[in-house]
Amino acid sequence: ARSRLHRLAKDADVPWEDEKFIYVAASRQPAVSRAARVIAPPKSGSGKVSLKLCEADGSAGEKLFTKRDGDAFKVARRLDWGDALARG
Repeated sequence: ARSRLHRLAKDADVPWEDEKFIYVAASRQPAVSRAARVIAPPKSGSGKVSLKLCEADGSAGEKLFTKRDGDAFKVARRLDWGDALARG
């Protein structure tokens, strides 16, 4: 949220300011974790969870988990944006 003074100083119309950012993590060492990562907020429904994942090969896609998936469904429904999906 912006104060009145901040809004006037920036000649802004709205009382808030969105901060957009991106970052890159780089290393000379090979990456240890090869798990898929959740890259968007999970979508939950009755007995199902849809996760948008960034796979180890760099591709992105959606994966649907249902109650029929058993333990995988129990893990998936507790994941959040940024979490790693351990595959076994």
